[in-house]
Amino acid sequence: MYTPSAFELTDFNLQQQVIHNYPLGTLIAQGASGLAATHLPFLFDSIGGQQSGLLQAHIAKTNTEFSLFPDNTPVLAVFQGPHAYISPSWYPTKASTGGKAVPTWNYVAVHVHGTLSVKADPAWLLQHLEKQTKRYELGRLHPWSLSDSPADYMKTMLDHIVGLEISITRIEGKAKLSQNRPLVDQKSVIQALNNPSEPAIGSVFNQEIARLMQQRLQA
Repeated sequence: MYTPSAFELTDFNLQQQVIHNYPLGTLIAQGASGLAATHLPFLFDSIGGQQSGLLQAHIAKTNTEFSLFPDNTPVLAVFQGPHAYISPSWYPTKASTGGKAVPTWNYVAVHVHGTLSVKADPAWLLQHLEKQTKRYELGRLHPWSLSDSPADYMKTMLDHIVGLEISITRIEGKAKLSQNRPLVDQKSVIQALNNPSEPAIGSVFNQEIARLMQQRLQA
């Protein structure tokens, strides 16, 4: 991932937070027919807090692009965080530079590199599904659990999936948050992103990008 030094996200805890908050990743690998990609919700296990660990997910056995990959296949998992269009009209310095400013896009992303192994063991799958369900049902008033479904139905479902486990070899993080602009421009962008009257594309994440920019300035 092309990452100028100003935009590097090297803090492991922040990288992990991106994966935790935006767990639907894009898994990419080189297959016999070329590049293959699929979209999966992942669980992240940091294994003792080191900048390594495991990503875990599951897929249908009919997803033969990934269910038949041999162990130790190199893969890349991409996690896209919040993003927002940034208009040059938001830069106060534009006036003093004779209009020398162009649009850009602020965003946060994490790339996880590793090697893939396919897990068919029912015990592994059951443990994985229990952890995943607890993770995503957390905070609900009446959380769903695997035991809410009939045992024979769950066995049938387990028979139709395989697990994927990625042993992480490297993590890259990027947080492009206008760090390359003067402070006055950064503050103006934050104000604009928090302005509900700005109908910019990507505005669903405008306030989150503004929050991250403000958080960085206060760090």
